[in-house]
Amino acid sequence: MKILISIGVLLIIGLLGLFLLSSNSLNEIPDSSETAETDEQTESEVTGEEVGNEDAVSVADSQEAGTALEFTIDSFNFGYSTEEIRVPVGTEVTINLTNSDGFHDWVVDEFDVATEKISTGETTSITFVADTSGTYEGYCSVGNHRAQGMVGNLIVE
Repeated sequence: MKILISIGVLLIIGLLGLFLLSSNSLNEIPDSSETAETDEQTESEVTGEEVGNEDAVSVADSQEAGTALEFTIDSFNFGYSTEEIRVPVGTEVTINLTNSDGFHDWVVDEFDVATEKISTGETTSITFVADTSGTYEGYCSVGNHRAQGMVGNLIVE
């Protein structure tokens, strides 16, 4: 009888330990700039080019300032496919804005950049140098789109 109780206690302790280990791994959120689950994500981190429908695009730590990076952002009514872009100070940044719904543009006042306003199905581009560190709001200047939440962040580190 003591043996059965001992085995039962060991099983409960083992299961509890397994549960704690698995719940800790679920709570850990990997840093997107350090991990990549696919070849496409790895390419995205190195080139800065958006892949898929991610909310944030960041550049790998190995990216040197002064190089050129290109990002594709899709615009739609009251949102952008990419809500955050991170680049090193001194980077030449090209934004390719596509439009899947509505009439939109992409503006960052602090760098005095604005794409053309485009309609559904159109694409436009703007290139500038992100030469000052900080967090800057990129937004749609059409009507009340900005107030409706059509904004994102350009983070220059």
